Amino acid sequence: MGGFYTIAGRKMVLGMLGLYGLGIKAALPKTDKTQNPPINAANEDEGKFVQEFLKSFEAEEKKTAH
Repeated sequence: MGGFYTIAGRKMVLGMLGLYGLGIKAALPKTDKTQNPPINAANEDEGKFVQEFLKSFEAEEKKTAH
């Protein structure tokens, strides 16, 4: 039949280990990877500068990626 692993003194079927893994993945919260961290600028001008710099950097990055 199928293979077994002994974990914490219990025999586990390989298929059950896969299902446990999927259950854990489904239970974890989903994170938004596109969200950037907040910009902690000393004043409004500095915040605008950083945002413009990031936009230009991302545009350059997209240009070189293609």
